[in-house]
Amino acid sequence: MKKLNAEEIKKELLNEEMSFTDFDNFMMESGYYSVFDDGVTADIKQDGNVVYTATDSNECEVQIFFEITTDNGEDEAEEAFCLVVKDVQEF
Repeated sequence: MKKLNAEEIKKELLNEEMSFTDFDNFMMESGYYSVFDDGVTADIKQDGNVVYTATDSNECEVQIFFEITTDNGEDEAEEAFCLVVKDVQEF
């Protein structure tokens, strides 16, 4: 799949609800590095947004804002939450 720009990602994801892992997988398939293994999940959840780095340029290119719809339970992994995408912008 070719790399999607911010506007294309916005068309695909705006107001869509999904798990964080499905969201991160979509971004990887769209030409961006995963943030799943960076150990920043708590920060991402607290900030309500995430910046993705493109694999072709190694530059931060897309910032995605979201709301958590279902948070992880006490006995679940930090990244086991669902979100709805509220905005996508060029970074």
